[in-house]
Amino acid sequence: MGVAGGNGLDLINPATTDAVFGYDINGSYLRACADRHKATLGPRLQLVQTAIDRALRVPPVGLLIANLIIEYLGIDEFAAFAAANHHHIGTLSCVTQLNQAASFVSATQYAASFDALESISSDIDPVNLADAMNKSGFKHVLTLSYPLHNGKTLIRQDFRSTAD
Repeated sequence: MGVAGGNGLDLINPATTDAVFGYDINGSYLRACADRHKATLGPRLQLVQTAIDRALRVPPVGLLIANLIIEYLGIDEFAAFAAANHHHIGTLSCVTQLNQAASFVSATQYAASFDALESISSDIDPVNLADAMNKSGFKHVLTLSYPLHNGKTLIRQDFRSTAD
């Protein structure tokens, strides 16, 4: 979810992966993702330009990764998306960012390109996310924290569908 330019897709082993779906609202990001990864993943890589919300339906997947996107959707909308798809998702892995720093966006040469996004992002409480996911048909199975040097912490939470 929110595949953008495809960071991390280079870690996928095409020999053991049948399909990779990348969803993003930004067509430019999807074109950049295709440019970077089509040669390696070929027809396995299926990129979809769409809003990520409760109306989106995904095909059956063993693993769905939603890193640094819940901050833009909000817990309620993300949980509604998860509930609508819980029969199609085996494990849902989410990374959110806790901010003890002054800004949501880290200071880099690219930071200005995220200025508009900062106005729509919100902090995500891991306990509230776990509660919402539980109500959406997912059991919390893992939490890991990754403190960063810039006063931020990445929180990974994995949820497994309770659908039979």
